[in-house]
Amino acid sequence: MDLNTIRLLAGQDISIDFKEGILILDYGKNSFKFLIDPEKRNCYLKIMAVIDDDPEVKVVLTLADPDSLGEENFNQYLRKICGSDVELNDLGNSWAFKKNIDRSRQIYFHHYTIEQRLSSKKIIIDGLRGSVVTPFFGETLSADLRYATPDMRFSLVHKKYGLHPSGGLAFFLPRYVGQGKASELMLTSDSIDAEQALELGLITAILPSDDFVLECIKQAKKISSMNRSTIESTKLLSTLYKKELDSYFEVEESLMAYFY
Repeated sequence: MDLNTIRLLAGQDISIDFKEGILILDYGKNSFKFLIDPEKRNCYLKIMAVIDDDPEVKVVLTLADPDSLGEENFNQYLRKICGSDVELNDLGNSWAFKKNIDRSRQIYFHHYTIEQRLSSKKIIIDGLRGSVVTPFFGETLSADLRYATPDMRFSLVHKKYGLHPSGGLAFFLPRYVGQGKASELMLTSDSIDAEQALELGLITAILPSDDFVLECIKQAKKISSMNRSTIESTKLLSTLYKKELDSYFEVEESLMAYFY
């Protein structure tokens, strides 16, 4: 495992560890930096490419601090790219938002990340804590497994800003809960708590907050102890819908050009 190369790519923004076939990427409070800074986005994609080529890695476990993917950081992110004079409750009609290159970069970054996760031979596990806003809610549904703390909740905050459900949410959610339920959740729910998410099959399990990281690693070890060919063939066969996703992203890009 070439940890030195990965750590050099990650710099100070990602904590890297490797245990028994499990590569642990902990973003701490830095998740939104990767949406704002093009260099950090490219760094992330390079890290994932290096990981995918490493035969010692069977599982990738991604973590972030509680609420680092939540409403406050999302609001600050939108304010940063829009400026102080823009009304955030109607961004779909904001010219400043329409022409903002960082907004397009954010959408494309989620596209690239999701495509890379689905194309990877590794099992991707997300550990979720606190609030998780719409684009990361959608993105985490591209992971193979998701573990959450009892206080985790998916926040459908995009409606507050007049935005579409980005991060592939409108593509993935119907695959888990059916089209009717997905439409109901996206149009009428403000949030989905951990218990409801578990009942709907949107997360794999709820783990104790106090030992969350250790419990995530414990669960990941059950996968990493398996035969590599079993892991890789299972991943390949369970992600054959990637071509459908390509069409979805094309439609999303055209919708952005029309509405935004």
